[in-house]
Amino acid sequence: MNTTGIIGHKRQLDVLNLLFWNNTIPHTLLFAGMAGIGKKLIARRFLAALFCKSDSPPCLRCPACLQAAGNTLPDIIELAPDEKGTIPIGSTDRSEEGSVRWLIDRLSKKSLSGKFGVLIDGAEAISIPGQNALLKMIEEPQEGAHIIIITANKSLILPTIQSRCTELPFNPLSQEEIKQVVAFQAVSSDPELISALSGGSAEIALVLTKGDMLEIISGICREITMYLSRGARLELDLTSMQKKISMDSLLSILINVYRTILASSIRNAPLHSYLADLKIQDRQKLTKLIKILLALKKGLTNNLNIRNALKGMLYSIDSFDGFGLPKLDLI
Repeated sequence: MNTTGIIGHKRQLDVLNLLFWNNTIPHTLLFAGMAGIGKKLIARRFLAALFCKSDSPPCLRCPACLQAAGNTLPDIIELAPDEKGTIPIGSTDRSEEGSVRWLIDRLSKKSLSGKFGVLIDGAEAISIPGQNALLKMIEEPQEGAHIIIITANKSLILPTIQSRCTELPFNPLSQEEIKQVVAFQAVSSDPELISALSGGSAEIALVLTKGDMLEIISGICREITMYLSRGARLELDLTSMQKKISMDSLLSILINVYRTILASSIRNAPLHSYLADLKIQDRQKLTKLIKILLALKKGLTNNLNIRNALKGMLYSIDSFDGFGLPKLDLI
C-alpha cells in the first residue's frame, strides 16, 4: 500500500498490507487509539487502495484515487460527527444524510463498482440505540462491503460491536515522529517543545504551530499556575481559544504541559524555557491539577462548560483528596 505522506504506524501498515495482498480483508476493522495520530489518513488510504487499478495501489493519481481524495467516489461512504459532536441514529421514516440509518440505507443499494468502502470516524459519538442499529449491519454484512470503524475511546463502543470487528490498535506517535510531522508541514516552530506538548498527536502538534497558539496556551497556564502558587486572581477567559481549537484538544495540551513539568520535577531534569515560568513547586497540587484536567476531559461528553467547571474545581482543589479522579460535583 502506498504510504506517501504517512508518518509512523509501521506495524499497523504492515498488517494492512498483508491483509490487502493476501485478499483476507475482514468485513469490519476497528482502528482504536487516541485522536489525531493518523488513523483516518490510513483508513482513507486503505479504502482508496480497494478501488485503485494500478499495480501499487493506491497510486494517488488515477481517477478513482483522485475521487477518493476529494471524497467524491460514490462507493466510498464516510460517517462522522456533526456540528453537535454526535452521529445521529436517524428517523425510521426519513433517514437524514449523515445518520446511521442513512448509511444502512446506502449499503442496501447496489454499488457502482460491486463493492463499498465505509469509514465511520468517531464511532464513540453514536448513541447506544444507534450502535445497536449499526451492529445489525455488521452482523449481516452487505456483500462486497468493507467497513473501518475509528474510535478514540473504545470503552464507549458496545462490546458486541467490538467482538465482531478485527481490531487494529494505534499508538501515539513518538517525539521523533512528531518532529517529522512538523518538518513535513514546513512551519517555523520549536520542534522539541511541540513534540513534548503534543502528547503524540499530530493533530495537536499542528495546532500548536499556528499563529500565536503557544502564547495563548502559555497565558492560560500562567494564570492557573499563579492561582495555585500564589492565590492570584483566576479569570480563565477561553473565548478566543474556543474559536481556534476544541475543548478536548485544549485539555489535552494543558495535561501535556503539566505532565511534562511533573516528569521534570520527579527526574530533577531541566525544563524547556517555555515551561519554566509555568512550574508549580507544590508537587501534590501539581498532581491534583493533572487529575482535575483528566476528569474534565472525561466529562466532556456531559456538555460541561469547561471554563466554569475548571474554575470551580481549582477553587475546590484542597478538598480533593488526590486519589483517583475528582468527582465533577466538586464544582
